[in-house]
Amino acid sequence: MKKKSDVKFIIYQSLYIFVVCVIAIKGANLDLTQVIADDGKPKVFLSPDSLQKLYEIIKKSIIVDTSLYVIIKKSDLEKMDEKIKQLVVNPQNLQVSSTPMNINTQIEQPKIKEEEKKDPGEMQEIRIGNIQLTQYTMNTLNNPYDTPLEVEGITTIPPKSSKSFETGGPSTILIKVGNSTKTVELKPNEKPKIGIQRVASMGEETRVTQLQSSVCFRVTISDDFPGQLDVKFNGPVTVKTVGTGTYDVTMNAFGSRSAFDNFTDGKDAPYSVGFTVTVSDKIAGHKITGQNSFSFGEW
Repeated sequence: MKKKSDVKFIIYQSLYIFVVCVIAIKGANLDLTQVIADDGKPKVFLSPDSLQKLYEIIKKSIIVDTSLYVIIKKSDLEKMDEKIKQLVVNPQNLQVSSTPMNINTQIEQPKIKEEEKKDPGEMQEIRIGNIQLTQYTMNTLNNPYDTPLEVEGITTIPPKSSKSFETGGPSTILIKVGNSTKTVELKPNEKPKIGIQRVASMGEETRVTQLQSSVCFRVTISDDFPGQLDVKFNGPVTVKTVGTGTYDVTMNAFGSRSAFDNFTDGKDAPYSVGFTVTVSDKIAGHKITGQNSFSFGEW
């Protein structure tokens, strides 16, 4: 009987040693610390070895807030466009969308608006230099724009060209380019002036033959637009044009001595005959008259 008890003791002892070895291999605690709480839930224990392992894991881990940052390989980042790099490196500039962002999607570049070409109709002011226009004459105006220029009520000037046109009596004209307008004042067309200068001696002792063989007067007509003047001489004269607006006048009153005698019969010396010069502006309608006379006493 004692022999059987010894066998059981040996078996139980062997089983105990086996269980202890298994528990030791598994790293279990063999102290008498309570492992189950009073409410039946297992207690959590952290051994120094467990803490060390947990520290190693945390040290090797990288915690990233995915709401602010995007994780991407460095090699892929180097291949990206510069602007996409800035969005990846600075996620604050990236607007978070409810749909996942495909990092390979090309971001549409903002289109640079071309400077809008101003239509002449949208110009605030018409600029065509210092315009000098005059009433009652032919004026020339240049149109530097790419659209027609209208001189209201008178003419239209094609783009990039010049044109001459005649103005009337209004003191202003209206110029239009597109929807823009400009009022231009016109300079008044002044009346011409007549100057008569005597260049020969005249008097009671002056001979008719002398006056009818030489220049007696020089007539000068001044005007801003002499080309539109009509000049007429009336009287016993011969007129020679010597320049623009300049005329030499010679007496041509008597063809013979008898004609002179008939003219002077019953009259006292000195005798005289006159002439008249009339100047008319064919556009402005101005008309002026000048007059003078020859003085003589003998044939």
